[in-house]
Amino acid sequence: MAVTSRVSEPLLGGREIRFLDRQQSNYPHLMRLALDFGFRVLETLQVKSDQPVKSFVLVTDDYRTIETEAISPHFKTLKELDTHIGENMVDILHDYLFGFVEDDIQMAQAQA
Repeated sequence: MAVTSRVSEPLLGGREIRFLDRQQSNYPHLMRLALDFGFRVLETLQVKSDQPVKSFVLVTDDYRTIETEAISPHFKTLKELDTHIGENMVDILHDYLFGFVEDDIQMAQAQA
């Protein structure tokens, strides 16, 4: 799996969470990004303090072939991830569709 975690703990494995039906989705923001834009939701298993911990993260559909950082931080539940995505969907889609604008990069460097 080519996804790198935003946290320093090693990633043991993961699986994709599939969204099949728009009418039955309990996570509308995740479903929208998965079905309309090709994002993937992964359930990951990481080691934290010698204990395996499950978490959920949003990645792009090419995560298997290109080593990339996850789009979102890791969350303990799908509900928490869906809430985060709902609050940040405009920024996520802007970066995904248009890439980082030079001003965004300079602003991020100034804040660091």
